[in-house]
Amino acid sequence: MRLFAAASLVALVACSPSTPSSSATPAPRAAEPPRSAASPVATPQVSKSLGLVGDIAVASYPPSGFERLTAEQRALAYHLASAALAGDVIFTMQTSRFAWPARQAVQNVLAKRDKLEPSVRDKLLEYRRFLFVHHGLHDKSTGAKYTPPIARAEFEKAAHATGVSVPADLLAAMFDPKVQPAQVNKSPGVGKDPIAESASNHYEGITSKDLHLFQEQYELNGRLVKQGGKVVEQVYRSGDAKTPAGLAAPELKRVIEHLQAASTLAPAAQKEALRHLVNYLATGEPEEFRKHDIAWVAQTFPVDYILGFIEVALDVRQRKGSFEGFVAIADPQHDPQLQALAREAAYFEQKLPTPKEYKRDVFRVPAAAAVSVLAATGEAGFFTFGGVNLPNSQEMRETHGSKNFINESSVTAFREMREAKMLDEFVVPEARAEVRRCSPYLIDAAIGFHEVTGHGSGKVSSTLQGDPAKLLAPYYSAMEEGRANLVANYLVGDPKTVQIGLLPDARCARVYPTLEEAMTLEFLSWVPEGDRIEEDHMQGAFIRLGIFLEKGVTKVEERNGKIFFTVKDPEAWRRAAGELLTEHQRIKATGDKAAMAALVEKYGSRLNTTWRDQVIARVKSLNLPRALATVPPVLTPIRDTKGQVVDAKAEQVTSLDAYLDVLEGS
Repeated sequence: MRLFAAASLVALVACSPSTPSSSATPAPRAAEPPRSAASPVATPQVSKSLGLVGDIAVASYPPSGFERLTAEQRALAYHLASAALAGDVIFTMQTSRFAWPARQAVQNVLAKRDKLEPSVRDKLLEYRRFLFVHHGLHDKSTGAKYTPPIARAEFEKAAHATGVSVPADLLAAMFDPKVQPAQVNKSPGVGKDPIAESASNHYEGITSKDLHLFQEQYELNGRLVKQGGKVVEQVYRSGDAKTPAGLAAPELKRVIEHLQAASTLAPAAQKEALRHLVNYLATGEPEEFRKHDIAWVAQTFPVDYILGFIEVALDVRQRKGSFEGFVAIADPQHDPQLQALAREAAYFEQKLPTPKEYKRDVFRVPAAAAVSVLAATGEAGFFTFGGVNLPNSQEMRETHGSKNFINESSVTAFREMREAKMLDEFVVPEARAEVRRCSPYLIDAAIGFHEVTGHGSGKVSSTLQGDPAKLLAPYYSAMEEGRANLVANYLVGDPKTVQIGLLPDARCARVYPTLEEAMTLEFLSWVPEGDRIEEDHMQGAFIRLGIFLEKGVTKVEERNGKIFFTVKDPEAWRRAAGELLTEHQRIKATGDKAAMAALVEKYGSRLNTTWRDQVIARVKSLNLPRALATVPPVLTPIRDTKGQVVDAKAEQVTSLDAYLDVLEGS
């Protein structure tokens, strides 16, 4: 699961469901003394604004730490990053069956931009940026259909002038708000089918009834279509000597070429993981991905990665994985504190208020790394998670452990570009100074707890028949994100957070609820229109908020015409988090879908539009965008006289359009 660097402190590092993995015992690392309050988490990173795409700000970050790698490691990083880039378009293909054709149509028209009027050209360039940043026709954070900056008539005229043919159904998908209006629609209304009403391209001609008894062989990396009245599985794979090519074969062949080149430079354990990953992408066989994860999750590598069909949030059934690529190296400033948390994971597991039968009795130290990011594409691209815990499979987590990355690049970009103004606007005046002092520590601690001891905690009942992810769908991700966040809510107040250096002092733990609720208030701006909440992190956050408001541990106060979510008793707030966490863990452990559905329906499906409208107005008054998208560095190879990559250089991106050219040409 993953946590995004954006709004609610819990969602600030969004996690998302992941894939099978293995046991995780990180290599020993030198312990460092706790950070002091006098030297908060200051990093040399300086994020660079690349402008706006609609109401989304885009910023790049530098390749921090790249120069510390050896030449061989830099060459390895280049090939892994190139593999991630080569698969980026696959995710665009998955967001909607019209997304990739729309991007191609816009690119084809822009290829002859000299024939266009300047105003039309500029509108198309803006549309191109949206299609890349959001990987399709829908807003990545809200899932709602995007209104293009160019009118249909203008686009058709431009296409005609440049000799580009655009089918009528594609034009309708691009410009008609009634065609595929929602990316994922979990609650389409009476008589309507969630699969048919969702734009994501995992199904074609399929309804939920068609899949009632259907057994999928390729859950994560398959697509289901109806042919001749029967459900047929299509598989994402490049093909090999024994296996026919499948979906996205050309793109996956390029991914594999770079993975094979990376394998020649990788350490032995990583080489074994890459071998299985290559086999998986060639054949599509799930067992190869399982073998990959078992080898991959056992430890962190100097140049590490995530690659494959992993996150299931884009599927209304939460079965089909979205393609993503992610490459990173350790951040030495933040990594020691995360290692300290990982070493104490068993302690924190036992301190949770959940019943003993739902706690792990065998606990492996999870592999973890605070990282500087070198590539983030597909589902991981632009709106890159602040933290991630893999695998998604509960059985694999319990059997083999988990692996965690905390994305310091995105978190620092958020801190540099948005945090100070947001805190001053949404934290009550009397608490602002203390929250600003503590927020760098609290955000890092919350992300760590959410990933390492949140998603990595707990076990299911011995009597549960089946995977809770399937039994609780389509509510599983909302439950799991909410559960992991509640773990963070509860554990940040534990005294050991100060002992191991996560927090400088206990006073920071006391202002954590105030910071969390301020970020939750700002979270309302993520849904600029309507009142429906579909995004899983938001559903989890607003279930908690609704219950805390009912209990009175969080209150709504109006001051000078502005509302604030306030917390008077931090310990009562923490106890409430423990109580709700216990219920979430029970739901997961027993597969109680009815209970989770009730929580989502009562608290997590609709928002207060009056509050939302005020929050959006306040954000706009600060001259801040709705959200932040981030762009990783660009890696360029250095070759020897034989053309072999022997080194690489990394540069911070200074132009969004130039970076999109890199993606387009990968």
